[in-house]
Amino acid sequence: MGGDGLWLRLLPGAGGDGTVDLQARVRSGAFSGQGSDEFDVETLRGFASALTAFPLGAEARRGIVAASWQVSDRGRREQVHVALSAYPINSRGELGVRVRVATRANTHDRPEATHVAEVELTTGYSAPGRFAEQLTSLLDGRVEEASLLPD
Repeated sequence: MGGDGLWLRLLPGAGGDGTVDLQARVRSGAFSGQGSDEFDVETLRGFASALTAFPLGAEARRGIVAASWQVSDRGRREQVHVALSAYPINSRGELGVRVRVATRANTHDRPEATHVAEVELTTGYSAPGRFAEQLTSLLDGRVEEASLLPD
């Protein structure tokens, strides 16, 4: 992985039910990580569409989250594996793209054993627009990877 950015790839979902396994890698400065989880294709399409709005609306701010609940002898806990959102950060047209990725923990793992990276990529409106086009192409099978590279 080179400079700062977000890179997404897809694998077919395990259930054949309109879901895909979204693999996300992110890097910002000294921080980097990767995670994956299943997403509904239409949820990803909706997020791509939300990234093209000016100004960004509630759907982009809400973003997308893939998480699972796990019950262990220590109780119930949520594991967020991939989360993406976008939001304005000032009046000059700069945007923040928040990315959280995490490894999967097994039922008997300590919650502290999970590896998590959460970063904000700062960019303008043009980069999320290009990313939205690439994400749509990725969902349509026309490209193998979608990337968000900050302006």
